[in-house]
Amino acid sequence: MAPRTKMVQILYPAFTAVVMVILVRSGFLTPLFLIPLGLLGQRGNPFEILGTALLMLFVNGVISFATAGSDPAVWKLLLADTLYISVLTILFVVLLIPDLFKRFIPFLRGTYRVLVAAFIGTLSILLLYVVVRDDREFYNLLMDQAEMVTKLIKESTSSDVVHQSVIENAINANTILALMKAIALRGGIFISHVVFFGVSAALSRQKAAKRWSLRAFHVDFDWIWMLSSMLLAILTGIMFKVEVLEIIGWNGALIAWLLYLLQGMGIISHMLAHPHLSRLSRFLLRTLFLVVLLSPGINAIVLAGITLLGIAENWVSLRRPHLTGPSSTPGM
Repeated sequence: MAPRTKMVQILYPAFTAVVMVILVRSGFLTPLFLIPLGLLGQRGNPFEILGTALLMLFVNGVISFATAGSDPAVWKLLLADTLYISVLTILFVVLLIPDLFKRFIPFLRGTYRVLVAAFIGTLSILLLYVVVRDDREFYNLLMDQAEMVTKLIKESTSSDVVHQSVIENAINANTILALMKAIALRGGIFISHVVFFGVSAALSRQKAAKRWSLRAFHVDFDWIWMLSSMLLAILTGIMFKVEVLEIIGWNGALIAWLLYLLQGMGIISHMLAHPHLSRLSRFLLRTLFLVVLLSPGINAIVLAGITLLGIAENWVSLRRPHLTGPSSTPGM
C-alpha cells in the first residue's frame, strides 16, 4: 500500500470524527451530526466506521468534561448527555449504516430499522430523564424552555384586551411545561427520534443502489390489528384515567400511523411514476403536493387522506404495474 493512500485512509476517518464533534457541539446543527458517519459508511469498512465513532465519542467527552468546571450537578447533566449521544451513535452504526451489520439482523427492512432505533433511543432518553429529573439544573433548563414558549404564545395573541387577559391567566410556564411533558410522553419523543434517524439515514445514502424506495414500500397486514388495539388502548386509558395505558396506546398508534402514511405516499409515488405522464406534469404535481403539505390546516386533511389510502391497500391493490404497450387481450 502506497504511503499516500495509507495517509488518506487515516486522515479521512479522523476528519469525519472532527466534523461530527463540531456538529454535535454546535447546538443548532446537532441533529445532523450522524450524517458524516453515514457518508463514511458508504466505504463499507466496519473497523473504520467503529473507529471513527469511538474517536468522536472520546473527543466529545473529553471536551465536555474539560470545560465543565467542578459543579457536580453540571457533571451529572454532561454524563447524561454524553451517554445519550453515545447511544444514538451506536444505534446508527449497528442498524442504519448500509450493509455494515446487515448479516446479523437480515430480517429487518430499512424502515423497521429506523423504528427500532427510534424505540431504543426513546427508551434511553426516558431512562436518563428518570436519573436527572430531580436535578435543579435540569429543571431550570426545562423551565427556561417553557418560559420561552409562553412568551412566544403571548406575543402572538391578538390586540384584543379580553383575549389577552384570558391568555395571561390561562397560560404560564408551569402549564406549558406540563403540556410539553404530556406531548413528549404521548409520541413526541418517539416521532422526533424517527425523524432524526430517518433523515440521517436517508441523507447518508448517496449510492442509488442503497437508497430506500417509497414505491416499493409495503406494510404487513397484521399492522391493522396493531393500529386497532392501540386506538382501543387510548380510549380505555382516557375513559378509566389509566395514563400508562394511554401513553402506550399513543406511541403504538403513531408507529402504525407512520407506516400507513409511508405506504400511502408510496402509492402516490407509484401513480406519479406512470409512463404516460410527462416530466413537466410530474414536476407540477409534485410541486403542488409539496405546497399542500406545507399549508397549515390543509396538510392535516391531506395527511389523513394519505394514511387512509395506505390502510385501504390492505384490501385493495392500488399499485398495479403500469402498462406501456398494447394489451395482450384481443379486442382491448
